[in-house]
Amino acid sequence: MLVFDLLDWDGKGEIGFDEFYMLVCIIMAHENHLEKQFMYRHSHAVFELLDIDGGHTVAPAEFQATRFLFNVRKTELSQIFKDFDISGDEVIRYDEHRRKVPPSQL
Repeated sequence: MLVFDLLDWDGKGEIGFDEFYMLVCIIMAHENHLEKQFMYRHSHAVFELLDIDGGHTVAPAEFQATRFLFNVRKTELSQIFKDFDISGDEVIRYDEHRRKVPPSQL
C-alpha cells in the first residue's frame, strides 16, 4: 500500500500512466543496478516520492520508509542520509538532494 500511496500523486485513489511509468522506471533502474543514476537524473520526482508527508523536506523516518525503492541497505541508511543532509539540520531539502551527486561521478 505504501508504494501505491507514494505513486498516487494526485490523491485520486488510482495510479495513472505517469505514475505507472515512474514505477516501471524505478524497477528497471533497480534491475540494472542504476539506482544512483536514476536518482540524480530524476531528482525532483525522486525527492517528491521520498517526501511522504508533503512537507518539502525528507526526514530520517521518511528516508527509512522509502529506502527499498532505491535499494538502500539498512546498514547504509544513516551514512547516506548524513551525506545528503548538507546543512546538518536532520532533514533533507530538495536543493541538498539535487546537489549531492554530480553527473561526472555517475
